[in-house]
Amino acid sequence: MLDKSATVYDQIELFGLTETDDDLPIPNDDELRTDLMQRTFDALFEGMTGTGLHREIEPIAHGLASLIFRRRNAIQKQLSDTSDSLRGLIRAADGSEVLETQMDELQRKADRFSDLLDALDIMAETAAQCYEQQTGAAFLPAANGRTSRLAHLTGTVFEAHKWLEAHEREQAAQFEIEGTPLAIAGDRDWMDHEYVWATLDKIRGRFKETFATELILYHKADKKGVDAIAAAWARNRKVPQVTFQPNWRAFGNSAGFKAIDQMLDTPKPLGGVVIFGKTGIALNLADKAERKGIKAMRVDLPAKPKS
Repeated sequence: MLDKSATVYDQIELFGLTETDDDLPIPNDDELRTDLMQRTFDALFEGMTGTGLHREIEPIAHGLASLIFRRRNAIQKQLSDTSDSLRGLIRAADGSEVLETQMDELQRKADRFSDLLDALDIMAETAAQCYEQQTGAAFLPAANGRTSRLAHLTGTVFEAHKWLEAHEREQAAQFEIEGTPLAIAGDRDWMDHEYVWATLDKIRGRFKETFATELILYHKADKKGVDAIAAAWARNRKVPQVTFQPNWRAFGNSAGFKAIDQMLDTPKPLGGVVIFGKTGIALNLADKAERKGIKAMRVDLPAKPKS
């Protein structure tokens, strides 16, 4: 009998529906992206759009994507635990047949978990992208953050301090980014996703015409508002990002302004600045950029049509 107090996810794990020990093949990457995830989300949105369930699309889509991330995190923990056990057996190896058998079994489990993790990575990030493409909103799982290994490959995200250190050391080739930076800032309560996406699309086109390079997005990695919307845009457009996260512990209330200063002082000269709204930090970015001779574009929230 099902435990009525358990979640759907708990019931799935209880009956082993998400983990098997058989040798059935895992679908290839294209099948995982297209046949499983994209078609699932397309069917969800198409079937509910224009019906009385329209308002439920976003929370259901978010919950589905979050569930895949949750399962991905569970498999990662199982892989980590299995790997730790395997390392322990290797250290204790005495040549006995029992230990050899145990090591072989753990190795097979670790290989299986690794394959599952690769597949769920693709499914989780594809689900997040489908959510962002359909809603225009940045996707963050309900718990534990967006920790898929592929999250930084589609619209690569570089933490600014690591990127800057790599430039200073003239090494770490993985942190080299080709392109021209655009620094952005804006309101945390900005909700018009389509307007931000459309504006960034136009600016990206101008950057390619003017600089003949891809745009690199600089932002403060805020989880709400303009930063989050722009980050979702960059991931879906496969535009590289550099995040300048404010160090609140070190700089207190001035941390956001310190992050702005970092944006303006990177090794790559800024190709421009765009601010959405009129927050103090956004206006500060525009003012400082213009004093350095960098063009700053100010975008106000579109006026609502009069009824």
